[in-house]
Amino acid sequence: MDDTIYNSKKIFVKVPFGYGIYRFKILRSQHWGAVDLLILQALASTPSSSHTLARRSGLPRQLIVEILIPLMRAGWIEIVNSDSEFLFRISDRGRAVSGGDDLPANQEPMSHVRSFLIDPITEQCYRLDRKKKRQTFQVYKAGKAKSLLAQYGDYAAEVIVKSPRLSPALQDIFDCVAYDSEDIVGFEDDYIKLSYNDSMRYIIACVDPDGQVSGAPDVSNELKDAILSAAKKQRDRLSLLGTGKKSEGSAPESYEADTAAKSFQTHVIDQGQIFLISGAEAHGSHLGDLIRAAKTRLIIHSTFINIECLEALFKELLDASRRSVQIDILWGQTEPESTEKVQDYNRLIRAIDDFQKRIDTQGLSTQFRFHKSPTNSHSKFIICDNADAQWGVTIGSCNWLSSRFNRFETSVNIKHPKIVSEVLSIASTLAVGRHGVANALSRDLAIASSRIAKLPVHVSCESIKKLIKVRIITAPEHHSLVKHASDTAMREIFVCSHRISFAGDRPILTPLLAAKKEIPALAIRIAYGRPSGAMKNREANDVKSSLEEAGLEVVKADDPQIHAKFACWDERDLVVSSLNWLSASSKGEEFSELGVHLQGGPFSTMLRKSFDDFYDI
Repeated sequence: MDDTIYNSKKIFVKVPFGYGIYRFKILRSQHWGAVDLLILQALASTPSSSHTLARRSGLPRQLIVEILIPLMRAGWIEIVNSDSEFLFRISDRGRAVSGGDDLPANQEPMSHVRSFLIDPITEQCYRLDRKKKRQTFQVYKAGKAKSLLAQYGDYAAEVIVKSPRLSPALQDIFDCVAYDSEDIVGFEDDYIKLSYNDSMRYIIACVDPDGQVSGAPDVSNELKDAILSAAKKQRDRLSLLGTGKKSEGSAPESYEADTAAKSFQTHVIDQGQIFLISGAEAHGSHLGDLIRAAKTRLIIHSTFINIECLEALFKELLDASRRSVQIDILWGQTEPESTEKVQDYNRLIRAIDDFQKRIDTQGLSTQFRFHKSPTNSHSKFIICDNADAQWGVTIGSCNWLSSRFNRFETSVNIKHPKIVSEVLSIASTLAVGRHGVANALSRDLAIASSRIAKLPVHVSCESIKKLIKVRIITAPEHHSLVKHASDTAMREIFVCSHRISFAGDRPILTPLLAAKKEIPALAIRIAYGRPSGAMKNREANDVKSSLEEAGLEVVKADDPQIHAKFACWDERDLVVSSLNWLSASSKGEEFSELGVHLQGGPFSTMLRKSFDDFYDI
């Protein structure tokens, strides 16, 4: 059978997408210039036609018209009829803004219906344009897609995505549906779905013999690979079996594709925007500094809340809210199973209610909020701005609202809008809580995330050449990074965890032991503070002895007990995290743990020295 016959044919591939449609509140960003202001001020003197304005200004009439149209959309000028021509005159709103040195950029948000598709492999979102001529692809419901695909017979295939990912972050939806110079500032719809499995749409992609894909949006590399793979497998099948083997009306051949894990992009940023916080008291000072410096917003996510620790911070938090700082407190602890711990949990819920009542009596109920629905996340972070309009995020091991700041902790503070935006988007996802319903806070954080992502980056002249790679790390990515460290480290690996257990042997210790066996000169050190769960000290000591026999250095850092969670290798790589590397599993929800990977700079060396100095090693 001649393979070239089939290799020269186009293959048509049916591809699934999630689908959403909402009515958004959209603010169009209009950047006004000096000419816009001069035209408005000229109309403030007397109504004029476009011909008159062109003559007086010396500008082409077409340019004058292009200037007048946005001014009309802003509601600052209006058209009136004269005997012989149309005149433009200033409105009351226009007169109110025409006396300044600049025109205000903000306008009233407008309501627009926008729809979007969701890549089932990566959750990337694609805007659907209501004007079909602007699109290079068509979108169909299931029945229509099936009937269209049937006409291609044996030259048709279908991509089936196993366990499709169809719960995009709200910020991703916002960024997708907004055009250039637009900002999404809210929804008009009361209910926002978190998953789009029940509203599917399909496109039919065409794959030519050269592997070029048409009839599809600019999809992710992963989905494009799935489309190309389905087309190739169908060609291979035709080469083997030939055509005419399918009965009329039968379904096209389907080919499975796996989903891709959530992963944030790597940012290359100025070293001067990164600050390492290590030690005990340094974390207490850092939290106080952030509260006092916050200008408009402060968001704290702490896995646990301790009533006494919160009371010690409460006055400063109240003072910040009185100066118009919006404060949102999120926490991760979910209701425990044991009766004794449930009682403690219920006492905490009542205490949080009491704190909120104290806030409400101060008239600050909308300014300072405890969000009672737990996030079920072990991550720890703070997001806030300062008087210089700089936004920063602190990520690490410290439970900010339950710590007495007497244990060794490690965190990283990063002042970079893109990274702050990513963690705000994570906070938006966490804010839906265990009920999984988008709420006012999750929407608010998504809007803030989208806005902050567009802010300019402030770079100091002194450190602009000292560039560091930075990436936010989700829970499932932690263990693969230890595997990467074990495969690439040449001199030293150091893993530090609050707890150790038998569970740590499989995902963490195995690659470390393999690396030590492969390169005996590789120095591998692990440090822990205490056994986890039912593990006894005797059993922990047995694990310690077996690891030391294998050539690893094991440090029990319990005076005071260490709470830091980090991994570093050689001089350039450092991961600071909330994950207990030696006891907890990184499987499960993507944002159940959160870390940050730094590549380059002195941070790995600085942290190792800080640890050694603290424990006098």
